[in-house]
Amino acid sequence: MVNDQAATLRQSAASEQSTERASSRLRCIAVGSGKGGVGKTMVSIGLSCALARWKYNVLIIDADLGLANVDLQLGVDPLYTLQDVVFGSCPVEEAVISTPYGPDLLASSSGAPEMVNMGGARRELLVNELMRFAGRYDYLIIDGAAGIGQSIVSFFAAAPEVAVVVANEPTSIMDAYSLIKVLRQNPQPPALRLVLNMVRTLGEGEQLAARLNLITRKFLGIEIPVAGVVPYDFAVGNAIRARKPVSAYAPGSVPARCLEEVARFFATESALRRGEVPDGRVFFEKLAEIGASGQGE
Repeated sequence: MVNDQAATLRQSAASEQSTERASSRLRCIAVGSGKGGVGKTMVSIGLSCALARWKYNVLIIDADLGLANVDLQLGVDPLYTLQDVVFGSCPVEEAVISTPYGPDLLASSSGAPEMVNMGGARRELLVNELMRFAGRYDYLIIDGAAGIGQSIVSFFAAAPEVAVVVANEPTSIMDAYSLIKVLRQNPQPPALRLVLNMVRTLGEGEQLAARLNLITRKFLGIEIPVAGVVPYDFAVGNAIRARKPVSAYAPGSVPARCLEEVARFFATESALRRGEVPDGRVFFEKLAEIGASGQGE
């Protein structure tokens, strides 16, 4: 995997061929992590921006309802948020904004306990609004909350695909495994992929993936495909402080090119062939079921 990714990175500098659309279906990819502080939002934004550059219609939804910050990292100041859609009279069309970097954004409010503890009726309202609006997009990228609380797990379990972001530290590895284990206990678990982030080298990321998959094979009987490895670079922190995606702040940097490879993984047929991935609209159907049953409250 390391040699493959390194070769692809070298080739991408010489060849800028457009990525073909893999499917006309709506793809819904949730990005999560067992532990906070591992670059989950940066990965969500990098994935979204790369897909948008390839002319896909992309909506990124900030679903970290307690600590939302996608709007900050994209350098935009939305007038309305998810909170206005759920609790006010703002339709989703007015809450979604375009960004300078390609994807549209449905932002959330940070530190809003009423959103974290959303009841079933309001969840159903949100699901219906999103389901009505989502048909115009090729990809929904959902930046979820960290952790394995019941509401968080219910949300990720509804997604057809989940990218689990892992850093090379014991707490991140342990918490990522816990999230994977809980998700695998669902009757119809999502298709899981690994994104190894904040590592020193591509080789270190590959070793990290191997260690985590050794655990998942032993205790869960599964091996999780690696969507990509993103080495740490000071450009990432500088981009966040500048309120820009790293692909816009430092387009030639290693993290920017590696995030493009993560996007290419999801955009190609090979990613779909790694497992039967349902249409993204299944996400809304499952969320509606959660709201009706009162799960996640």
